[in-house]
Amino acid sequence: MPPSTPFISHPPTNLFPFRSSESLNFLIWQSEILCTHRSIVRLFSSLRHLQSPSFQILSVFSAGLINKLSRRFHHRTDLDHTSRQLSNSLRHQRISILEILAIRFWKLRSENQTFLPVLANKQTTSTGRQGDTAMASPSPPPPNGQVLSLVSALSQTANHDLHVQAIQARDQALNSSLESYGNLCLQLAFLLVGCDQPDTLLQRIEPSQLQIWQQTDAITAGQIQSNPSMWIPFGQMAGLILKNALLRPPIQPATNRPLFLEGEVAHHVKETLLYGLTLRHTPLRNVISSVIADCSVSHDSVQPNLHILQWPTLMPTLIQNLDPNNPNSNVYGLQASLSTVKKMMEDDPQEIPTSSLDALVPLLLNLFQSPDESTRVTSLQSLAACLSYGLVPSSLVVQFPTYLEGLSRLASDPSVTVRQWVCRSINTLLEFHAQYLQPQWPSICQFMLQCTIQQPQGDEEQLVATEACEFWLIFATIDEADLTSAMMDTIQSLLPQLIPTLLNNMVYSQEQRVDLEVQNELDMEEGVNVRDGMKPVFHKSRAKHGGGHDDGDDEDGDNDDDEFGEDNEWNLRKYAGASLDSLANLYGAEPILPNLLPSLEQGIASNDPWIQEASILALGAIAEGCREEMNVHMANLYPYLMNLLATPETTEYLPQVKIICAWTISRYFGWAVDQVQMGSQGHLLATTLEVLLKRLQDKNRKVQVSIGSSLSELMENAGDLMVPYLQEIYPVIVSAMGRYQGRSLVILFDTLGIMAEHCGPATGENDLPRQYVPPLLSIWNTAARHDPSNRMLLPLMESLATIAATCGMNFQPFALECLETAMGTIEQVQMVLMTTEDPALEEADPVICATDLLDGLCEGLGSNFATLVGSSSRYGPNFLNVLHALCTHPMAGIRMSALALLGDLARNTPSMIEPALPTLLQDAITNLDSTFDEEMHGSLCSNAVWAIGEICVQCGSNSAPIQPFAQDLMQKLVGILMGNGSERVSSVSGLAENASACVGRLATVNPAFVAPDLSRFLLGWCDGLSRITDVTERRDAFNGFCHALYANPQAIHQVDNVDIPNVITSILFAILTWHIPSDVPRDTDDFLNGNYGFTPFPPTEVELGQRLSQLIRDIRSSVGDHVWKKSQDRLPVNVRRLFREAYQIQ
Repeated sequence: MPPSTPFISHPPTNLFPFRSSESLNFLIWQSEILCTHRSIVRLFSSLRHLQSPSFQILSVFSAGLINKLSRRFHHRTDLDHTSRQLSNSLRHQRISILEILAIRFWKLRSENQTFLPVLANKQTTSTGRQGDTAMASPSPPPPNGQVLSLVSALSQTANHDLHVQAIQARDQALNSSLESYGNLCLQLAFLLVGCDQPDTLLQRIEPSQLQIWQQTDAITAGQIQSNPSMWIPFGQMAGLILKNALLRPPIQPATNRPLFLEGEVAHHVKETLLYGLTLRHTPLRNVISSVIADCSVSHDSVQPNLHILQWPTLMPTLIQNLDPNNPNSNVYGLQASLSTVKKMMEDDPQEIPTSSLDALVPLLLNLFQSPDESTRVTSLQSLAACLSYGLVPSSLVVQFPTYLEGLSRLASDPSVTVRQWVCRSINTLLEFHAQYLQPQWPSICQFMLQCTIQQPQGDEEQLVATEACEFWLIFATIDEADLTSAMMDTIQSLLPQLIPTLLNNMVYSQEQRVDLEVQNELDMEEGVNVRDGMKPVFHKSRAKHGGGHDDGDDEDGDNDDDEFGEDNEWNLRKYAGASLDSLANLYGAEPILPNLLPSLEQGIASNDPWIQEASILALGAIAEGCREEMNVHMANLYPYLMNLLATPETTEYLPQVKIICAWTISRYFGWAVDQVQMGSQGHLLATTLEVLLKRLQDKNRKVQVSIGSSLSELMENAGDLMVPYLQEIYPVIVSAMGRYQGRSLVILFDTLGIMAEHCGPATGENDLPRQYVPPLLSIWNTAARHDPSNRMLLPLMESLATIAATCGMNFQPFALECLETAMGTIEQVQMVLMTTEDPALEEADPVICATDLLDGLCEGLGSNFATLVGSSSRYGPNFLNVLHALCTHPMAGIRMSALALLGDLARNTPSMIEPALPTLLQDAITNLDSTFDEEMHGSLCSNAVWAIGEICVQCGSNSAPIQPFAQDLMQKLVGILMGNGSERVSSVSGLAENASACVGRLATVNPAFVAPDLSRFLLGWCDGLSRITDVTERRDAFNGFCHALYANPQAIHQVDNVDIPNVITSILFAILTWHIPSDVPRDTDDFLNGNYGFTPFPPTEVELGQRLSQLIRDIRSSVGDHVWKKSQDRLPVNVRRLFREAYQIQ
């Protein structure tokens, strides 16, 4: 039934109405908290309205109020002044003389100081909590009926109508005004803390307020009355509503800024929350702890008055509650305060004032000795969280020996959880502050080794081993600058014990085996829809020329799952395998193989398939780090792995052995390819392919996935060596596509794309596309009709994009269907996005992939793409309008793909975009304003720059299309190149080189566009020129560079804060990149000063070479011999030789 009265009919104009006993209780509490003139005046004013006799006025002065007032006013003058103020105010309020005498009574009592602190040393406080020895803060007033009704209704999700009305009432109360927002937050806080007294809360609620609640939800009110323990989850719900209201406040329409608590309301909420730290019930304390932590160290300061810097009583209260020397502390306050500190440390310890951090450290270290397990754990967690931020408080630096001693004591703690966190604390130190571990490094490593060795006690000990096992992975992957020879030597001395231990930890546990055997049976069942069990599928973004943000390429993640486990969780097996892999890369074969091979040979020969499986995993884990040394064993190991993989599928055979064999053998495909290329085993690829294709017919889905991934790896490694086998491969894949579901099918889509990418145009020859493209289109159309946003279609569209670009004109028979299906996907998903409030980024993925497919069609068909678009009666006329909409879409990922398409349209079919060129060019320039620190925006900017450069190429020497935009464009490009070398630009792969190529192409159109500002960005341009790898773009960029320098030769002399010789060397270093061989040695110092290795200027670029040679001579002539000699003296030996021999420059 819907409620008979509104939850919050009219938000009260006064936050605290006077005419009720509830309000009187609040005013008394407010007076005791604030101890201010104003609060006491309000209290007396309220008493007057209640027509209380004077003796009642005296009674409302609780001893706590008198005590606080006496401590607040230390001098008689302060007391007299406040007394006079109160007397005058109360006379003005028409308070009787007897009431004024009450103040005099308080003054007299304060002067004589005949009272003692109230309830000190008593075991039961006024709040009824046992064991609370702190001086009791007066409990906040009970909640009103409206908030009780609201929380009650929000809790009743089964009653849809009531729940909807509750949500509307909540939103109305939060949105109607700042006063209403604050009132609701305060009442929720009162309810949250009031629920800690479930046996008395109903009696404390004013009858009229209780009646309001009973009228709206009599059932819940009655249930709580008969079962007071229900107040606890009720209070939790109030706390969660409060937390949401504080952290996600409504937006004020007038200012477009979120509401936040102000003034007295903020103060009362803070005081109520601090009071709540000492509640008896853990669920309520946990909510309060979370609210305090989230608000006080919020990065965006959504509640500025609850931020730690505006909450002066927060840290002193927390510190006092944790202080063992505080006689008024209690176990509830300690637990809640410690939990709050931990959460604040996890959120951002840098927000906590330095002095408070320094005060917290010794308290947390002291709690390592607590008899309570949860206290020991939470104190460990707090310090580990602080250290993981890279923050080491000065007091911790001083007490680091104490910290390590504490960890050492806890290393033998009976609690598994404590020992877990000891290991995790050591891991944190190793990852972020390795220098502090070095004095105790040998003993720490020995301890972590003992923890890594699984104890026979059971699964709980495996949790400790899992944490310890991560230690070796962290060590093997930290920055080399943090590794000392002593650290390396210590670990190497432990390898004889460590490596067999890691191998043992790679074996699936008994519990995992049971789960896998059940899963194996399910995977064998045919006709079961597994789509719901798929992992999320993400698209792979297309950044032009230089990588960029890879949004969701989860191939590596998939492979990791197949390597070390069947799920995403990092468990003991996965850490052990990854640790062995990383240690092999760090140390190489010499110390690894002697300690591994005996156990490996024994495990491979084992009759236990689970041990055999773990040994094969170890063989794959060392493939990269011990590649050369393992090659001598591959003549025997490779056939062994292939035989295991070729075993027919039976119920007696463990699928996990095949799964790991497929992954391990893929790690050694490089060896197999070398054997074929050297002619020693020409049949090896054919044999491998035959086994993989047979295994694609297996029913087990995990085997299907691993075989598909292995086939993709074979294609990547062998490349065009696989071309002779394409006629055999495609029919098997097409057959599997008809049977596979879920992730198995997704892997096949990826495999087809990889085949096109690495086998090249041969995948589009003869009738091959007719074998595999129609089944792909059939799957796409069938799924898209039901749901165009189906995420399984993302890898399918990505695969088709690669196939279309690779096959070229041979893809034409399928091009129109692809075009129209892609445009339809964009149209339908765009409509959904437009009607969705604040859509998630991944909801745009179908539009991005469809746009990338259009780009693939454009790359493959070239100038014929315009004809293709024109042949579509539905989408052809509006194609450019759709492109404009995509280039200006609010979601960065969509704009990024659209700009890639724009650049390829300019490159392949420029006439197609000519009618809308001014609009599209402006769209691209607008995207240069993207913020670099936001996800994907750096690559978005890079694609925009690249597209503009392609448009410039098509303009040739006709500057008219560019002229209106040249000045704005150059200012944005200058900003990028002036920041070249800085973190924000260098971290975006391809941006500096794309910008340099674009400026060069712009200078080729008209040097006057570039020359005036040349001195501002000359050095950044030189640096970007040296990074360009695409030959066509390099040629265009250096030609434009020459044009710009000749248009403004004085720029060399006008670079701010850089002398001319340094400018010249920057230019020369950019030019010498034309002479660097593709296999440049890693030792650059030896390359520049040792053996000469520069190559001649590319013979295909003779004209550019001559132009650069003349430019160098002209620069030398313009600066004179003295400056030139200074420039030459700054060049390495081999660079001087290069310019002497290749350019005849002395």
